[in-house]
Amino acid sequence: MTIGIAAYGKGSVAAIRATVSAAELYGRGAIGGFAVLAVIEADGSVAYRTTQNGGISSLDLPEDWFWARCAAAISSGPDRPEPLTQFLVGRAGSGLVTGHRLPNSVLADGVSVNSAVLEKLAGGETPQVSVDAALAQDPELDAGLIAVTIDGRLGTGNSGRVLRRDDLGQAHREEGGCGFSLLHNSIFAATGTCQALAEVLGELAWQELTGTQAGHAIIRLEAPVTVEAAARDRVHIDLNGRIVALQSADPRVCKARRLGTAVYLSTEVWQEGQLVGFAETELVARLADGLAHPHGLPVQRSMMMRRSNVTA
Repeated sequence: MTIGIAAYGKGSVAAIRATVSAAELYGRGAIGGFAVLAVIEADGSVAYRTTQNGGISSLDLPEDWFWARCAAAISSGPDRPEPLTQFLVGRAGSGLVTGHRLPNSVLADGVSVNSAVLEKLAGGETPQVSVDAALAQDPELDAGLIAVTIDGRLGTGNSGRVLRRDDLGQAHREEGGCGFSLLHNSIFAATGTCQALAEVLGELAWQELTGTQAGHAIIRLEAPVTVEAAARDRVHIDLNGRIVALQSADPRVCKARRLGTAVYLSTEVWQEGQLVGFAETELVARLADGLAHPHGLPVQRSMMMRRSNVTA
């Protein structure tokens, strides 16, 4: 498994969805396949949504989940062993344990390491102590773990084996009654290190939790928009990050009738007459009659933007 994240506080589910979606858009590797998202609901019960393919944007999330104050997810490539909930375990009234690599790895006593952490949480141990103690039982486990409790505490760690990898990313932040922890591996961005990718993803999580503007944003094509010929490529968005118009310096794009690239890499992004960023990923759409039509799953109808005040 290549990415795991847990969060607590208002906006936890939105933070998780944005973070994993950005990893699917911005990263390359085993991502965008299976996904598990779990929440602890208002009555203390644990609820799940899972998919074997299509990534986190293919999950049909109930509207009231976005009010949940404790949530976690895990994702990777497609078609993983069932039940998918073995990779993200939870206990009513207690907490959730996710991670990356193989968080369901079995310890010498026959108990999976994520379940061992969950038992320790239920017994009153803190998340960090629980994670550290479970991983210390076997440093050669191929597992990284994140535990989050219903009362808003986090614990994170990688086994000694995982720490020897050179493709890791990690982000963690807590402040003012909210927080998140993120671990990933084997997800690579076109530019920068795996850790730099984690920092981009972490900013997006923090933005959803606190409203603090991140250096990158996800923008979306939700309805057909015009593609006009112009001297230079531009994407125009509204205040909600929805694409409202496209301009292209390539007249062939305006006349195309095919599925193809509607937004080119590094294209300027404009909002209310101001340059606000640049395309960090491309957008594929169905082009016809001077229009770009949304295509595919929500993540396929989205793209990453780097804000203009952030150095490439």
